[in-house]
Amino acid sequence: MRQLIFLLIIYLTFISLGLPDSLLGVAWPKMVGEFGVAYSMAGILSMTIAISTVISSLQTMQITKKIGTGRLVLASVLLTSIGLIGFAFTQNFLLLIVAAIPLGLGAGVIDSSLNDYVAVNFKAHHMNWLHAFWGVGATTGPIIMGFVLNQHFSWRNGYLIIGLIQVLVVIILFLSLPLWKQNEKKTEKESEESTTSIKTVLKQKGVLFSLLSFVFYVGVEGIIFLWGSSYLIEIKSFSIATASFIISLFFASLTVGRILSGFITFWLSNQKLLYISEISLLIGILVVAVGAGTFMYIGFILVGFGCAAIFPTMMHETPRRFGVKNSSTIMGVQVASGYVGITILPPLVGFIFQGLSMNLFPLFLFIFTLVLLGATIAIEKLKEQGNSSPL
Repeated sequence: MRQLIFLLIIYLTFISLGLPDSLLGVAWPKMVGEFGVAYSMAGILSMTIAISTVISSLQTMQITKKIGTGRLVLASVLLTSIGLIGFAFTQNFLLLIVAAIPLGLGAGVIDSSLNDYVAVNFKAHHMNWLHAFWGVGATTGPIIMGFVLNQHFSWRNGYLIIGLIQVLVVIILFLSLPLWKQNEKKTEKESEESTTSIKTVLKQKGVLFSLLSFVFYVGVEGIIFLWGSSYLIEIKSFSIATASFIISLFFASLTVGRILSGFITFWLSNQKLLYISEISLLIGILVVAVGAGTFMYIGFILVGFGCAAIFPTMMHETPRRFGVKNSSTIMGVQVASGYVGITILPPLVGFIFQGLSMNLFPLFLFIFTLVLLGATIAIEKLKEQGNSSPL
């Protein structure tokens, strides 16, 4: 019973991580008039959050060693609640940027520390379900904000409600601190004094391929988030409402796929699941490229199912690929790489679409996924070489 309660608390924390992720996009059309800034200034806020997330991800290992995962997650959710409540009350755009900093710092630490904790202490199905619960949060956040706006309340009320939900999670995490200590295994990284630096782990075989995987996989997600609707409207001639529905099917299949992947891991290894997922993603992208009408629904559902297991499985593979001793450091760098990918690649290909054609949308998805598949194969080959090397 205690183990079940503990897992539910971890899942709840990942729901809280997803809650703020889509808020800015929903609320910004209402926010921009109040602050009297250009519409494009939303990019400054998202960039501030992303940079803060990268910085905190890279520091997670050192802080975890000092205060432990439970306390660190507690402090990080508290930071996100401060940032969200700051959004709700600030009347100045510069202070909005300031409020974005704790929001990003908290998100980076939660993402890195919980992924590492679950990868080391729990089996693969829990990692897939963990990320499915992020999807629950990412879906619920905009629903809450949309309800608030539809009731003609201020967008500030939406941020305040989600900020107060985070405060509730903080209270639950505080009460659960003893469970973190009881459930943490005596792993290699706990028993050995590790001073593994980022510079050192980057030299380890396969790490650079792993970082490449995260950059390009999250880049694929980001391109779909940002440009999927535009592709459907401009190239495939769907209405705005239909395009939005198709993209929502992608999100739904991503979340459902992660739940199903958790069960699939009882029968398939992480390595096989990764290969099947990446090949399924390539097939889905091909359907999106050449399909029309109903096939576009099928294509985006296939893409969602293909994406579903990739990120959580790569996370869960980290201790096996690179050792438990190094997993916390590498996990932080992987999370940071993912945020670099989603910050840089979607705007970059957007400039290319603008200069050339939106027809290139599936081509970039296909190329990025081929890079991901190539990096996955390279990591496994290096792992096999390491295992066969003489002592």
